[in-house]
Amino acid sequence: MQSKSSLVAYLSLTEAELKKIRWFRRGMYHYFELAKGNGKRRRIMAPDARLKHLQRALLPLMENLYRVRNPVHGFVRDKSVKTNAAAHLRRRNLLNIDLKDFFGAITENRVVGVLEAIGVPGDVAAAIGYLCCCEGSLPQGAPSSPLLSNMVCFRLDRELMRYAKEHRCIYTRYADDITLSSHQPMASAFDGPIPPAGTVQSELLDPELRGIIGSNGFELNPDKIHYADRNSRRMVTGLKVNELLNVDRRFVRNLRAMLHSIEIKGHADAKARFASLGHSGSMSAHIRGKIEWLASIKGTSDPVVRGIILRYNACFPGKAIAVSPTDEERQDRATWITENKNGQGSLFFLKGVGLVTAAHCVADLLNLEIFHPSKHANRFGATVTKYDKDRRRLRLGLKRVLDPIEAEMCACLTAPLFGTGPRIL
Repeated sequence: MQSKSSLVAYLSLTEAELKKIRWFRRGMYHYFELAKGNGKRRRIMAPDARLKHLQRALLPLMENLYRVRNPVHGFVRDKSVKTNAAAHLRRRNLLNIDLKDFFGAITENRVVGVLEAIGVPGDVAAAIGYLCCCEGSLPQGAPSSPLLSNMVCFRLDRELMRYAKEHRCIYTRYADDITLSSHQPMASAFDGPIPPAGTVQSELLDPELRGIIGSNGFELNPDKIHYADRNSRRMVTGLKVNELLNVDRRFVRNLRAMLHSIEIKGHADAKARFASLGHSGSMSAHIRGKIEWLASIKGTSDPVVRGIILRYNACFPGKAIAVSPTDEERQDRATWITENKNGQGSLFFLKGVGLVTAAHCVADLLNLEIFHPSKHANRFGATVTKYDKDRRRLRLGLKRVLDPIEAEMCACLTAPLFGTGPRIL
């Protein structure tokens, strides 16, 4: 990006098209609103296909100019709300701060200014501003806005990192959500005595902390400043961090309530209620998204997640979500039995190894039949493929292929062949 002509050539643009985008970009966005959790509406500005393509093409160039700081978790590869919350796990005192109108506060002049500050020529920085800004600021909904917002917040992150270090706190930022945490009471974060847990007035915050945010062009959201101590529920970007990383129980209750409404009243009534709450789009996709987010936090084998997934699959059989087996199910499906002249012997499927058993379980047999304890009549042929004389263990190969469910269960079991755990072979 050494010159405007090289940028235009890289994007396969013409000067005339760039000029058109500059003056008529407002008409290249689609405007709509999404319902927020607090009942308010969020305005989204989605660019059309051509402008979105240009904004995405700019991302690799701008990523080379931005070095992600460790406390930044929003819009960063391999980071998420989960990693952001994990940084504050088991911290006894927590201060959450929200920035008001985050993308709207990042003006086009600020975007151009930060690009020029890191060495981008002025005409190139201005062209990027035309392509990535609308109505004088970053549009919420454009693919280029997250990265540019992090670039503009580079100085904010640096100053808050310094502040946190001086006051012995942990600092993270996920987009407009700023979190400070400490094992000790956070007296230095307030102008006066520490307030009780709950919503905090912005005037009670440390003037230095308010000054850092204000000097970087942002404004505090007075309704979303929250302090939590050791005796209260501590939440970071929607996740509880008291002892274990977990979702708020109200999220699970609301999810179960939506499924209960479908089960009891049917799809038609549930869709009507869904629309009356301000939601748009597919109800099944909305619920599925919530379930997938819950599974990303708790894991798909968690009993709560499994129960909700099974209920969802019953409500939407054509859009079923795959259910991961539990540890107990994996162990159950990996344990098999064979019969010999002395009685019965146990066999086990081990991941990456196959079917193994003790030598005495099959005596001198080379071919045998195996069956699962739950299906005595469903038998499979097996043959010995490897014999360990020292450890007196056998590895067998199946003569018939297991059904897909059984094969998946067996493949999921993980255990070392000659590990230090219980000698089950």
